[in-house]
Formats: sequence, C-alpha cells, structure tokens
Amino acid sequence: MRKSCICLILMVLMLGAGANAFDGNRKGFVLGGGLGFGPVAKVTHDDYEVLNKSGLAMDFLIGYAWDEQNMIVFLRDGVIYNEKSIWDTDITLAQGFSGVGYFHYFGPVGKSFYIVGGLGFQDWTSLESNVDSNDVGAGLLIGCGYEFVRHVQVHGSLSFGKSSDPLFDYNHTQLQIGVSAVAF
Repeated sequence: MRKSCICLILMVLMLGAGANAFDGNRKGFVLGGGLGFGPVAKVTHDDYEVLNKSGLAMDFLIGYAWDEQNMIVFLRDGVIYNEKSIWDTDITLAQGFSGVGYFHYFGPVGKSFYIVGGLGFQDWTSLESNVDSNDVGAGLLIGCGYEFVRHVQVHGSLSFGKSSDPLFDYNHTQLQIGVSAVAF
C-alpha cells in the first residue's frame, strides 16, 4: 500500500516536468538528494528512551517549483544507524520522514536562505531482511538552510513522528545536518 501511494505521488509530480526542466532556473521540475550526519535519531515509548543513536543522514526530493522562491516536493529524510539486537548481533536500522514538503527561498538562486516544512509519515524499519518493519504513523518536518551556490545547499532539519508494532507505539525524533544537490 505504501509503495503504491509513493509511486502515485511520484507519477503526479512527474506530470509537472515540462520542456524547461533543468534549465538552471529554480522553476519547473526539481530533483535532488544529499548526505550528511544525523546526530539525533531518538526512539521513545511511554517516556522510556528505547534508543538514542547517531548515524548517516540522507535526503531525497522530487517535485515542482512554481517560481524562483517556492517549491512543493515529495521529501524523504532519514537516518541510518547500527544497533545490537536482543541476540547480540548487529542490525542496521533506518528511521525517517516521508511526505509533502514546501520550500520557500528568500533570495536569488545561488545566494539564498530558505525554510522547509513537511507533513507526512514517520517510519522505523530494519534493513535486514529477517526483521519486520514498524507500521508508519503521522510525521512532521521543519528545517532551514542556505543555498550557497546554484544547485548546492547546506541544511538542517528536525522531524517528529510516530510508528507502531503489534505491541507498542513509538515516538521518533530525528535531527539531520547535510549538504544536498538540487537540479532545476
């Protein structure tokens, strides 16, 4: 279900990709991604801290900018980290935000502060094939950054959300700092 919703969102966003895509103007189709550091990837249950890790932060966006200052995108922000399982083996976990994001740039292309907000879903999953993932819950993202040259920006984001498994509901917090490339 989740994969089909994401595919549907991507197909709708791709319809906005016109002949002026990737012409260097922040207007029209946009596509980007980046890497960084996630100093906080926290999971709690009923005020009990389940884990608080740091790890590799990654982000991805695809969408449409209707002018030089405003764009709406499908946004994926997440932190990947290692944790010991109850059987004392290493497992790789990922938690993050997926949803609709709105970017507002305050200045000209290549020299602009910006803010971002997003509404969507929070997930917490194992990248190991033998471990089940949690059910997604509501998520919220806020962030800001600076585009210091055309197509390259440094940013920070803070996202909150919930996920659940058959026994427990979890609260998540992620803080990410990174560098992204955005083609437009």
